[in-house]
Amino acid sequence: MNEAILSNLCVRITIIINNKEVSHGTGTLVKGKEGFFVITAHHCIYGDENEYENVNIGEIIIEKQTAFNAPFDRIEIDRITASNPNDDWVIIKVKLQNEDEFYANVMVSNSFNINNPVHFLGFQFVNREEYRSFKSRVLNEISGKEFRITLAEQDNFKGGADDAKGLSGSGAFILNGGRIYLVGLLKKVKGDEAFNNDIKCCAITDIAQEIGLDLTDIKIDTSIDNWGSDQFSEIIVTDVRDLIEKIKAVNSSFSQTRIDRLCRQLALGKSELTSIFERDMSAIKYRIFEECQEVLENFVEANSGTVLSKNQIEDLIGDFTNKGIEIIKIKSKRYRYPNLDDNLIRQIVLDLINECYLSFDKQGIYEN
Repeated sequence: MNEAILSNLCVRITIIINNKEVSHGTGTLVKGKEGFFVITAHHCIYGDENEYENVNIGEIIIEKQTAFNAPFDRIEIDRITASNPNDDWVIIKVKLQNEDEFYANVMVSNSFNINNPVHFLGFQFVNREEYRSFKSRVLNEISGKEFRITLAEQDNFKGGADDAKGLSGSGAFILNGGRIYLVGLLKKVKGDEAFNNDIKCCAITDIAQEIGLDLTDIKIDTSIDNWGSDQFSEIIVTDVRDLIEKIKAVNSSFSQTRIDRLCRQLALGKSELTSIFERDMSAIKYRIFEECQEVLENFVEANSGTVLSKNQIEDLIGDFTNKGIEIIKIKSKRYRYPNLDDNLIRQIVLDLINECYLSFDKQGIYEN
């Protein structure tokens, strides 16, 4: 749900002068007091050295997608309303109608802390036809109208600044309690910062004032299992097999009928669980995953090197499920989770097996 909203705030920006593309970047679509605006990095519009200072709105192409692989729709530009080359931002008023549903839960804020999770989407130069989402965290708080974020462990700029190219102007968002807070814009990513996966952002404070938005404090809901969600995003996947491959690895003659039944349960669970916020689901998955690691360790120690029977496989899924039910019941005394019956916990277990986290052999044991 949250990524669907964020994707509707993400736009692609291209500068074409004399029929030649001279700049590519990302912008963030926001609703201000007097209509809709696209905010982006100053250098995305005017160039790194301000070489396109005379660019006109006919040379600025702003486009958005309704889904990651959908065709692009062009957004009509009204005018450039404000810019700041020193802080690296530009505000462009655009003409949009009937877009209100995407902005009901989007707010702006400059009250955040080190290590707060930050999400952003952008159109990388290396793959400009599809936006890509990234997870990161606050590395430094606001100082001199800017702050730094760093990518979460599973995300990285393998090619340094080349991988980061095109992401300038992306909105930096903090998700909390069903609310989406825009806290800044990605600035230019250079050299060592890119190789360290660090990104400078300009704070949203001055931009919010220009477009008539009031800043809101981010009130962290302590009943939400943010820690569990953050830990899940830090897991480095080492076992890339899916559910069927994991079953076949320990029992090559496992019946196709049973496999089809498990796959059907997995698919039904995925469908039923789509209404749960991603942050809640990742926290639940982490709690179940961590508890089931000990179950798997004991099982592998007792059954190492043997072909598993169909009953052993089914029983282990049952043991994972029971452990999941137990830990969610315990953690529910401290955190607020969506209501999950025992059958849904089983389906989450199947999803964890299918998504490369749990298994029936030692490859599903994670050291850290």
